[in-house]
Amino acid sequence: MQETKLVTLNNTLPKRHDDLINPSGFPSDSIIPKTEIIQGQYINTLYTPFDITNDWEGYQLHLAKAKPKFCPRILFIGHDSSEIENITLMSLGGVVRFMNGKPNYLLLGKDNIQYLSEYWQKEKPEWIGFNLYTGLTDFVFEWIKKYKLERVSAILKKKITDFKFADETLKEMVKESKGPIYDGNDVVYSPLIIGGHYNNYNYRDSWLEGGDFVVRGKGINILRDILLGNFEPGIYHDPMPYSNIPRMDRENFYKDTFEFSEKTKRYALSKVKSVLTALGCSYSCSYCYISSLINNLKEAYAGKGIAPPSIIQDRPIETLMNEGKDILQLDNEYGVSTKSIFDQADISLNNLEWWEELSERWMDEVGIPFYIQARPAMLSGKKGIRRIQKISEKGLISGISMAIESGDPKVRSLLLDRHENNKTILDAIKNVKKFRVPLRTQSIVGLPVLRPPSSFDPSKCQVSLLDKDGSEHYYEDPLEESLKCLELVCNSDFRKEDYYWNAIYSPFAGTPLGDYTIQAGFATDETASDAYLFSVDSGLNCFSGITSERQLAFSRTSNFFAHFIDGKELMTSFLYEGNNFELDSFSIFVKKNINVSDCAPSRSKEEMFPLVTEKILEEFFFYAYSSEDDKKFREINLRLKKYYLSLLDSLFLAAKVANKYFDLKEEKKDFGIIDLSRVERLHYYDNSYKMTYLPERFSEYLMPLVQKNAD
Repeated sequence: MQETKLVTLNNTLPKRHDDLINPSGFPSDSIIPKTEIIQGQYINTLYTPFDITNDWEGYQLHLAKAKPKFCPRILFIGHDSSEIENITLMSLGGVVRFMNGKPNYLLLGKDNIQYLSEYWQKEKPEWIGFNLYTGLTDFVFEWIKKYKLERVSAILKKKITDFKFADETLKEMVKESKGPIYDGNDVVYSPLIIGGHYNNYNYRDSWLEGGDFVVRGKGINILRDILLGNFEPGIYHDPMPYSNIPRMDRENFYKDTFEFSEKTKRYALSKVKSVLTALGCSYSCSYCYISSLINNLKEAYAGKGIAPPSIIQDRPIETLMNEGKDILQLDNEYGVSTKSIFDQADISLNNLEWWEELSERWMDEVGIPFYIQARPAMLSGKKGIRRIQKISEKGLISGISMAIESGDPKVRSLLLDRHENNKTILDAIKNVKKFRVPLRTQSIVGLPVLRPPSSFDPSKCQVSLLDKDGSEHYYEDPLEESLKCLELVCNSDFRKEDYYWNAIYSPFAGTPLGDYTIQAGFATDETASDAYLFSVDSGLNCFSGITSERQLAFSRTSNFFAHFIDGKELMTSFLYEGNNFELDSFSIFVKKNINVSDCAPSRSKEEMFPLVTEKILEEFFFYAYSSEDDKKFREINLRLKKYYLSLLDSLFLAAKVANKYFDLKEEKKDFGIIDLSRVERLHYYDNSYKMTYLPERFSEYLMPLVQKNAD
């Protein structure tokens, strides 16, 4: 691993209230920052403001003069499993573009990773950069092993089968060449740069599995210096909270993904795009990798006698404005009308003055509202009211996502390291609804709340359900903990347009809660390795049989029950009075137990067709399911009339369910309760992202009703 090197100029780290912008815009010379080896594991790159680039356009012009032949060609690889565009790769691609380089992109999965070999042989990029996520690594590491063995064999002109030898040999050659390895003008080996999602534990695995340069956490400054040849192979980590992400390379990302496959066309064609308004998170949630950012920053400043800068930093407004205009331009190119922009910042609204300044221009010049993520503490109290008022005045936001995670304050505090009380959460919901903004509450189902084996020592973990005074807060039945969260929302100002989002817990190894889950015997490293995939089943091995079935049933129906004052009681009855949780049984339960008058108040003014009655639904069901083959599903829907009437834009939801039913029928698949849950979720997403629509299959029937309602 690289020895510690000293910066040659302006080697003062930024202090608490310092401006984290390079006053000169960029270093005109190739400066290696001061580095520190942390526990022999990785190298901290202690960039000062003078070491970073924030004037990327100026830097581009500078490089063109200082290094006219410098034009790095890098292929970025990400997974194709997400519906959301990969802003990490677009950000890093921005770095390459402003270094006068050429970034390209491939999004692959385990079924087509072999295409990467064909691409390399044809295009010979100088570098290959992988963006890895937990659970999406094994097939990449297998490819890397084959690639390195094949390349070292070709270079040495003899068959090499020892991967460790191949890996060490190539890393030494990359060190000597300060980058790609050439034979004349031909690239014979493209070094591998691997970056995980924030501070993913995979940085160690990535090095051992063949990464030549492994980046732990943010990679903007590190990537620049790797491409310049300033670093030798190793594991690098940038603990500083600089928000100097350049203008994202959205244009090339869309071009490459659009041309690659039908599956990856969705990013250019999506009506929901993504940006980052800020970087960093000041919270330490135990289930999240991001929480380690604070500790990393403190560790980097340990013993230096100065307070570190704020972990949360806003991106320059002008950069964000340009990215918004890029979205408009590319919409025109691909024939798309983006309806909402998802702010992937871990915390929005931290700096209200920044948002106020943005609001003066954004809707006039871009005109697409944001969908944001905010903590309850950001939305509660008088300050919360002011925040929501300011961002909703000009239609700047289409919706807000707010994580609750658990309805039990003790579980939130002790196990999740979240310290909002229930009063704060209720107040936050009340404030959001005061301004009629659609809200998505988020919760976790299936947390490890059971009592661990007596052999387990909780003192060895950062979190547990053992209080400081020795009090225990375990549950005999884990569903009781989930029901508390449902009850909390049912007692709030939750409305018809709001969505109760939940996910079944997956243990991310390397996080405090993931480590606790594994050490307590509730999961193994193997179950944790699939965490990013968010399996429909629990990632824990302590739940089985009827408990697992109830967790799934809770997850699939909780949004519906969240819209009732007595939602907890209704859900409890559904889960415990029977042991069949399929769609047919759910429809029977709804018909027998639901009183629509008890559901959350409607926001009729915003619904496309608010005056829906049971009769209107019945007429639609007989129209949609007129065939004898569809009679059984029609009967299920007739029993679900109160389900539809309790939720937003009920007739449109019913039409979307019918649309999915016939799509599955064409594929010779049955429509089950999991499909109902997915259609319902997407239906609420459509509303939050301002994408409500009529299914084309039923537009001829529904359009006259909508027009009549509008009149």
